[in-house]
Parts: sequence; structure tokens; C-alpha cells
Amino acid sequence: MEIMLLGFGWIVYFFIHSFLASNEVKLSVEKRVPALFAYYRISYNLIAISGLIPLLYGSIFLPDPLLFASTWLVLLGICLLLIGLVLLYLAFKAFDGAEFLGLKKEMKPELVFAGMYQYVRHPLYFATIVLILGLFLLVTTQKMLLVLLISYGYILIGYRLEERKLVEVFGDKYLDYQKRVKAIIPRLY
Repeated sequence: MEIMLLGFGWIVYFFIHSFLASNEVKLSVEKRVPALFAYYRISYNLIAISGLIPLLYGSIFLPDPLLFASTWLVLLGICLLLIGLVLLYLAFKAFDGAEFLGLKKEMKPELVFAGMYQYVRHPLYFATIVLILGLFLLVTTQKMLLVLLISYGYILIGYRLEERKLVEVFGDKYLDYQKRVKAIIPRLY
């Protein structure tokens, strides 16, 4: 029962994450409550973080027997976790951190082709794939397997939603970018 609740929590988290990131919701908030729209990005990030922390805690630290254990898998998990963190850092380097977090006003969006974005259109998703696989190999429990499967499923849905949004914003420029650069995994997918 606990694992089902955790799975449901992750699904709700990802739904809320994508719902609040949609252009329709943003435009609706901007139209209906323009004075509060300046705080939309920071509110979005606070909601994302406050939802993520308890889910990660429950997935990693609450008791759950290991599915299998191996020193080599733990070492590989640590390596992948560290690589995932480095990839996250490299992906975020393309943005103004204060603007991304909502600490300063968002400027007109620009399509980024530099850094990791020359190898993959969604480097944050790529980093997340590596990071979650590392976490699973580090903590090989049913809960973490569930997190891995739900997260990977969400990434396959989430990147498509993001692609639609980016085509709306950047049009042909983004369509050309799609033809040249893989979506999530460099050179593969």
C-alpha cells in the first residue's frame, strides 16, 4: 500500500509540474492576476521543490528491502549520480540562474544552442535520466525502481509537452533545431 501511495504521489507531482509549466496556465494567471504574475516563476520553483523533497525522502530513506546488492553497482551508482549532477550543472549554465529561479524578471525567451544544447535539446531531462539511474543503483529498492519507471515515463511525456511549447514560442527556428539535434540522449534519441 505504501509503495502505491508513493507511486501516486510521483504521478501527481509530475502532473502538477507540467500543468503549471504550460503556456495556457501561465497566460491565464498573467491575464487574471497580472500583479502576481511577476512571482509566478519563483512560486513554480517553490512548489516544485516542496513537492520533490518529501517524495525523494520517502523513496530513498523510508524502509524498503533491497532488491539486490553489489559493491560494483553501488560504485556505478555513485559515478552515475555524480555524472548526473555535473550534467545538471552544465545544462543550467546556459541560463541566468536568478531568472530561472524567479529571483529576477523573466526576459524574452531565447533559443539556446550552446553548451549541452548543441548535443541534446533537453539536457535537463538527460541529466535526470543519468541521475535517477545512479540513485537506483545506489539504493536498489522497489521504491526506487518505481521512481525510476515513473520518472522515465514522465520524461517521455514531459519532453513532448515541452517540445510543443517550444514550437509555439520559436516556430520554424525550433523545428530546424529538432532536425539537427536529438531530443533527450545525445546521438541516440
